Amino acid sequence: MSTRVEQYRSAVLTTANQLTILRIVFVPVFIILLAYHEIGWALETFVAAGVTDVLDGVIARRFGQKTSIGALLDPLADKLLMTASILILSLPQMEFHNTIPRWLMILVICRDVFILLVSLIVVVMIGWRVFTPSPYGKTTTAMQVVTVLAVLYVNWRNITVPELNILFYMTGFMTAFSGLHYLIRALRRWPFNE
Repeated sequence: MSTRVEQYRSAVLTTANQLTILRIVFVPVFIILLAYHEIGWALETFVAAGVTDVLDGVIARRFGQKTSIGALLDPLADKLLMTASILILSLPQMEFHNTIPRWLMILVICRDVFILLVSLIVVVMIGWRVFTPSPYGKTTTAMQVVTVLAVLYVNWRNITVPELNILFYMTGFMTAFSGLHYLIRALRRWPFNE
């Protein structure tokens, strides 16, 4: 029995999964740093979380450490970090020098909730499906990361950059577009003929 438990533990606690868990641990640390206006440390924590994201993917592929728990935890860690970042950086009561517009925060959260609901409906009605990220989804994630990094950086430097509005609109467009693309892709996979 103990041998089976050890085998299960070693399969779950791979190096890639440990990095993913570390990224989840970074989330409350990041939130606390922002709450106390330690912008420099928050920026470094966000970058460190991004490094662990890259590393766990490389390690999982290179050393055959892809696991079902990793497939669940990795996107969860990403969503937790991005949602927390965008939400907190959009709150006017935090009194940051530069904030993410509330409309963009609402759009990002609504898109993620919408995708989660569509995924649950598909799983309940059809059964388990693997939803691979689309190029538009990956571009949206990249745009959101760049947006958070840019807002953190200008707050850390205490400067105002009006051109950030262009980035906000670009990120908003990609967020909405990828959400619609996800819906269309889900509808195409729906077995209407059955």
